[in-house]
Amino acid sequence: MTLGNDQLELSEAVPSVEDDTLSSVAMAKIIGLIRGGELLPGDIVNETDLAKQFGISRGPVREAVRQLQGRKLITREPYQRARVVRLDFAQIREIYELRECLEGMACRLATLKMSDAALAELMAAVELAKGPDNYSLVDTDYPFNFHEAIVNACGNSKIRQSLSGELYDLIRLYRWSTHIRVPEGRAHSRDHWQICRAMQARDADLAESLMRGHIRRVAALIENTG
Repeated sequence: MTLGNDQLELSEAVPSVEDDTLSSVAMAKIIGLIRGGELLPGDIVNETDLAKQFGISRGPVREAVRQLQGRKLITREPYQRARVVRLDFAQIREIYELRECLEGMACRLATLKMSDAALAELMAAVELAKGPDNYSLVDTDYPFNFHEAIVNACGNSKIRQSLSGELYDLIRLYRWSTHIRVPEGRAHSRDHWQICRAMQARDADLAESLMRGHIRRVAALIENTG
């Protein structure tokens, strides 16, 4: 059976499962290059060179770059090559202002929706995570992330998508590119404990207020450290 031109175009346009898998691998590798400082903010993202480096065809790399554009980690101006996004603190300040609003509401919603058992687990994790080696910035290497736990439990998919899909990525990028790490110490551990305690008391107003204040303090620390 011979395919017509329309069928050929359609079959070529539909990515295979293998392509999807390879694009996910390529995306993880590109993020690794950014995180490791091999691709710096403003650097050109050369799809051909990356495909050779990863040992795969250019198609999956092109798809990975497209997905990273959607996550705002890579930018491509009309008629220009793709580049790693370059952030300044003014942009980070705006991100933290938005984060304050979204995470404040996420904390309110989670306070009202989480079960007593889930809140007890959250408090146990908060108390276990206390110590000088914890970090307040979003960090995928750290086994427990207080902020992501609340966002995932808030029940609002739009908030979760906005934070986990874009804002947290941009915060990570800024941190990786500037090598800023803000140690939590007692103050941040106390903030997390107080927020969780307000949630256990089902005081949504207090929980939201504490979360907003906590994020403002983190932003101030970054500004003073950067």
